Parts: sequence; C-alpha cells; structure tokens
Amino acid sequence: MNTDEPRSQQRGLDGRIDTSPGRPVKKTATEARQGVTGHNVRYVLGFGVLAIIVAFAVVYGYYFHA
Repeated sequence: MNTDEPRSQQRGLDGRIDTSPGRPVKKTATEARQGVTGHNVRYVLGFGVLAIIVAFAVVYGYYFHA
C-alpha cells in the first residue's frame, strides 16, 4: 500500500480501496458529495418552495378568509 496517497486513494494489492476495520476513510469534498451540483438546482428548489407558498396562500384565501 502506498502511504503517500490520500486515504481515499490507498489501494491494496488487488486494486481495491483499503477498507480495513477500525481505520476511517478520508474523502475529499468532491468524493463525499452525494447530490448533484450545478444544473440550476437551487433555482428549482427556490421556485418550488415559492410555488407551494403561493398555493397555500390561495387555499387559505379561498377556504378560511372571512
């Protein structure tokens, strides 16, 4: 095993990443990221939340406004 490489890149003789018990795996932020970045994801989230707020306001205004 080459100890000059980061822990996330250390591989055994068979080429697989070393996952010995008791040794934490250290990953870079890019390696650990689970979600999609880019692709205007924050805009989709923002517009979706805004649409729900507007929809709730319309329902409230229709059913509960005196």
